[in-house]
Amino acid sequence: MVFHLFRFPESIYIDIINTMNPCEQFFTSLCSRKAYSIIKTNRYEIELSHIFTEGNVEFGFGYYHTPFLTFIQSSEIPDRESKEFIIDRNSIRFELKEEDVVTTYWAEPIVGTMKLIEYVSDLFNVGVNFMRIHFDSGDRLMKWVQSRQKHLDKVQFDSNDRKENRFTPEQLKNFIMGCEAESIILDAYTTEPVQIQNFQKKCKCFCVFIGEWFTLENLMSLDCMEIWVTGKQFSSTEMNRFFKHWMRGGSPRLTLLRVKLDNYNEKELMDGIDVKWNMKTVNVCTSEEVSTFPFHGLFEIQKTINGMSAGFKFKNGLLYFGVWPSSFNLFRLPQLAFMNIINAMNSTEQFLTSLCSRKAFSIIKTYRRRSENITLIASDSFLDIAQGDKWIVSYQLGPFAESSNLREMVTINGESVFSYYDREIAKFYTRYEEPIFGTMEIIEHVTNLFGSKIDTVVIDNHSGTQFMNWVQKRQRSLKKVEITSYDSYQFKYEDLKNIIKECESDSILLNALHSSTFKIQNLNKKFDIFDCRLGNWITVDNLMTLDCIRITVQERQFMCAELNRFIKHWIQGGSPRLEVLRVASVDDNEQELFDGLNVFWNIKKVVVLANHQDPINGFFEVVRNDGITGGFQFFNDFFWFGVWPRDNGDLLYLNSFKLW
Repeated sequence: MVFHLFRFPESIYIDIINTMNPCEQFFTSLCSRKAYSIIKTNRYEIELSHIFTEGNVEFGFGYYHTPFLTFIQSSEIPDRESKEFIIDRNSIRFELKEEDVVTTYWAEPIVGTMKLIEYVSDLFNVGVNFMRIHFDSGDRLMKWVQSRQKHLDKVQFDSNDRKENRFTPEQLKNFIMGCEAESIILDAYTTEPVQIQNFQKKCKCFCVFIGEWFTLENLMSLDCMEIWVTGKQFSSTEMNRFFKHWMRGGSPRLTLLRVKLDNYNEKELMDGIDVKWNMKTVNVCTSEEVSTFPFHGLFEIQKTINGMSAGFKFKNGLLYFGVWPSSFNLFRLPQLAFMNIINAMNSTEQFLTSLCSRKAFSIIKTYRRRSENITLIASDSFLDIAQGDKWIVSYQLGPFAESSNLREMVTINGESVFSYYDREIAKFYTRYEEPIFGTMEIIEHVTNLFGSKIDTVVIDNHSGTQFMNWVQKRQRSLKKVEITSYDSYQFKYEDLKNIIKECESDSILLNALHSSTFKIQNLNKKFDIFDCRLGNWITVDNLMTLDCIRITVQERQFMCAELNRFIKHWIQGGSPRLEVLRVASVDDNEQELFDGLNVFWNIKKVVVLANHQDPINGFFEVVRNDGITGGFQFFNDFFWFGVWPRDNGDLLYLNSFKLW
């Protein structure tokens, strides 16, 4: 049957593709190379999905407990009739036994598993995340996966206690030493105890759920962040040896250890170690990203020398040993000394130091000299803190963003948050479930620390009005709002309209792409500065309803007849606060411009620009009903209108007037 889906208009077949479930997308992609390419290109990404294998002949795609598709490979080709599909130019027989379980038939099933993993991973842009390896699996599939992708999250070696299903010691040893996964789980019985001298295995997490053979020497030779050993019972004396091993610099990456004790003996555990009971709560990092394990009350080891603190506690038959960064020692210095150190820091250093603890925040806030030149620029996803030529940008990562660097725990408004500081590019990263909430938390922290306000809010096409209104509500004044399009993304009609109407800042800069139908009736907004860089929607009626000191419009070109209307509006008392109007113009038709106006030429009045070498003179003038004089002139395709101040005579000084 000829497949007609892709004869529809592109927008229609893309919608159809994304109403399919992954099983339907998979089978549709098998129709042809074109079908495969179009589905791969136009399907929506499935967040957090991955591939997980079960032995050599079964794997699933989706989420571990709820796969979208399960593939089972078999060499026992049935006598009954079955369907076929083409994979890698080979015709493969298959049966869809359930809605999402596909049985395929191959001469060598493990080859089928590899071919299908290649196909699915490329089609859905996923990798193998978890592998369960049985006693009869061999290491061929594991090594193949490790060779084709950089990252393998977890491998579990699994068997039951039936003698015929157990690993041999040599087999399990070779598996472990050849495994490159970040987490290794031993849940496997062996025919005889395993003996591994000088283990020297490095990974993020190492778990021994079954393994009486595992020794203290094995434990001390591991280079891991997190270790679980519940398949072997250690004595308190052995764990005392491990504590001393860590205090001498062993296991330097370790943050959390959980082991099963055969007996809990505090005297043996603490022998020769200076220990103090501490009721504080410590959150210890685990091997999982943005995950901690809380210690509520623990025995803390004193006088550590490696810049880290450590402690342990016993609960429910398990001994927990945790490691965390040592307390910041700056504030143990005499007050005058740490005051001088604090005030020798720039704003970036003060901000980063304030994140160490509530105490650090309070002391820096209290003893830092007030700085007047700190500027804060914010959007719903970042905060830019600048002081002179020093700056730092705080970014919020989305909840699904990958970042293995988020491992440093900091304190923001009393809450522990994972973070990462990239010194080379001066960026500080945190991650909250709601990025906008994270930005608000950072702003609360920074403005409280420096006694400052947000100067500028940046809004993009995804921002809406929530963040801007939050800033406007929490501080009485806001200097500037920038509404900016990135790349070719347009603002939605209602979003852009609501942002402009609800903006209460002193100045507004519009650099926003919008639909061709966008318009605002009765603008009626008050700003000091209105600067529209992009926007053909601005009309002369919009200009006349603005109550501003300075107005700039760059893209929309005005006719002289429209400018004539605006000048008459000003003469009759409109736009009373206006000082400067700058707009792009289509023509310089003086007849239309002067129509109905009492205009005279003046070369005495002078405009001085801070960034322009020569003063400008020679203007057409009109007089308002109250006697105030306004001048106007054309300059290089734009029209300029300025109001002469009463007290400066013939001089108008403009420090922000630029000729574009």
